Amino acid sequence: MTAAHDQMQALHILSHVPEHSPREEDPHYHLFELAKARLKRQGLWKCVIGDDLCGGQPELHHTHIEHSQINHTDPHKLEVALGLHFESDEDFQRWAESPGNLEVLCTNHHRTHYGVHVVPAALWESNRWRRAGTDPVAEFVTAKDLPK
Repeated sequence: MTAAHDQMQALHILSHVPEHSPREEDPHYHLFELAKARLKRQGLWKCVIGDDLCGGQPELHHTHIEHSQINHTDPHKLEVALGLHFESDEDFQRWAESPGNLEVLCTNHHRTHYGVHVVPAALWESNRWRRAGTDPVAEFVTAKDLPK
């Protein structure tokens, strides 16, 4: 049996963000806003994780494809992996701003120390399913807050 322990990892990630228009100028942005409004009307405007680490306001996260990466994404790979079928690039673009690619996360689970945008995917997915009251599987720690 391996005893419970903390394990530090240092990650330096270089993100390659392709050129893209601001969200508000994207011709599909209104679909994002429609999805948000629909989730609110349906009483679903709350973090899908819903655990004791939740905090902050609800936000919409692009689950499979980030907005800035849409034009560098191979739609066929998504079709195969997710069982989708796009008739055109327009279908793909609409899907990217639909509930199939959006989920509601609180600020903590979206952009802060427990967030999908800061914790590596394999560890974040385990955080998604962790039992309430247990330690998070992983969290971001700033250099100044590193354990001594």
